[in-house]
Amino acid sequence: MGGAIGQLRNILNRDPELPPGSIEFGGLFEQQQDAFAKLTVVLTLAILLVFTVALLEFRSFTAPISIVFGAALSMFGIVTFLGAIIGMGIVHKNGILMLDYVHQLQERGMALREALVYSGRRRLRPVLMTCLAAAMGMLPLAYGIGSGTDMLRPMAIAVIGAVCISVLLSLIATPTMYYSLTRLREFLFPQKVDRDAPQR
Repeated sequence: MGGAIGQLRNILNRDPELPPGSIEFGGLFEQQQDAFAKLTVVLTLAILLVFTVALLEFRSFTAPISIVFGAALSMFGIVTFLGAIIGMGIVHKNGILMLDYVHQLQERGMALREALVYSGRRRLRPVLMTCLAAAMGMLPLAYGIGSGTDMLRPMAIAVIGAVCISVLLSLIATPTMYYSLTRLREFLFPQKVDRDAPQR
């Protein structure tokens, strides 16, 4: 619908007999644009809150940036704002779950790379169980089972897509970004030993 409205607007704007601002688009198109604007604000606030919570949790910028990086990647490939927001929240939760265990392993004397690999193995089961439970709960809506499910079907599909993508991002993208940022920090500040990434 947006493409058709855009073409119509271009045609009307080229008409010299119509003064600028004489035509307004209302109805469903206006409601859609208003909803997109509000969801954009919500998505921006979600990114800021995800970063703030991770910053308070780890008290350093390495882990929050890694988590936000994985959460931001969850928005690509998801065609709805709702799916992107849900995917961001799931990636954020899984990222905190994994990197917190990495810190515990490093405090026990394990090197960073081994800690990331071991944490990925140990956290794989809870991450899969959480995501599988959320996806399975949405399957009846996605299949359109029951009355009145047609309106909720796109939301269910978006949630399932966000959950599936979040598994890969939580176990691959976030740890990879964390490892890269940690090594970059050690290269730029070789004399500084941060509490969240001890030198091993």
